[in-house]
Amino acid sequence: MALTSGLPTADTPRARPLDTPAIFAVAGAVALFLFLAAPVLRWWYWEYTRPESFYGHAFLIPGLVALMLWHRRDALRAAGVTPAPGALAPTAAALVLLVAAVKLEMQAVMSFALLLSLLGGIWCLLGARWVRAAGVPLLFLFGMAPLPGPVLNDLTLNMQDLSTSAAAGMLAVMGLHPVHLGNYIRMDDFVLNVDVPCSGFKLLLRLLTFSAAFAYLSETTLAKRWGIFLFSLPLSLAINALRIALIGLVGECLGTTAAHVFHDWSGLLTTILCMAILLGFARSLGCRRFAGQPIF
Repeated sequence: MALTSGLPTADTPRARPLDTPAIFAVAGAVALFLFLAAPVLRWWYWEYTRPESFYGHAFLIPGLVALMLWHRRDALRAAGVTPAPGALAPTAAALVLLVAAVKLEMQAVMSFALLLSLLGGIWCLLGARWVRAAGVPLLFLFGMAPLPGPVLNDLTLNMQDLSTSAAAGMLAVMGLHPVHLGNYIRMDDFVLNVDVPCSGFKLLLRLLTFSAAFAYLSETTLAKRWGIFLFSLPLSLAINALRIALIGLVGECLGTTAAHVFHDWSGLLTTILCMAILLGFARSLGCRRFAGQPIF
């Protein structure tokens, strides 16, 4: 058996020295990006935490994206890292758009520009093959961007009308003789006002986010993944209408105070119920593994 001294020889591969200028360039680019992103991140935080926010779930999106990337780790490793200097031009254009949107206080545009800049930077550093392999998780980050005000208002009003009509129908089935007038449901001893926070759009956004992540991480066919995701649309409407109807039932039978108490707790209960039904639906489709782990 031959003994060696442990010292490197001519045939021993040497560690590649760190490219110091490249490290400083990347660090400078990251610092610049964070500086430009600060106004957007402050606005996002305000939007996520304000009373009756539609986007309280957005804090969980980076964690979901990290889980999705971990699930794709083999594909990302196979894609390799091939920096793409050609992506600097679209990245710079996105940064210019970000600066202009911040100056003009165009919240929806600056959110979009920030995410485009982030994707462009990843493209520059890691290459097109890596970005393609991580395409769905990276696009999932756009769920952090609040919708433009006019779009949000239109969608909320549509959900409000659908939820109110469906709730009135449920109350009629219960034999309470509701009178549906716009966003109001009048009964003998209680008037239910279905305001914007109860429209169901908050529940819809939350459920779409989690169902999309769950469908992506489920080890099943593409058709079943789409089925899980699309199932969240009628599910959110039905559960929100049921919530409104139950608030009306409690108000009619137990009074206004009891209705307010049930209203305050019912948001959490409907979310838990939706998640349980979604899991049951996935199981009925034969989904047994989630992110590589058995769940059923």
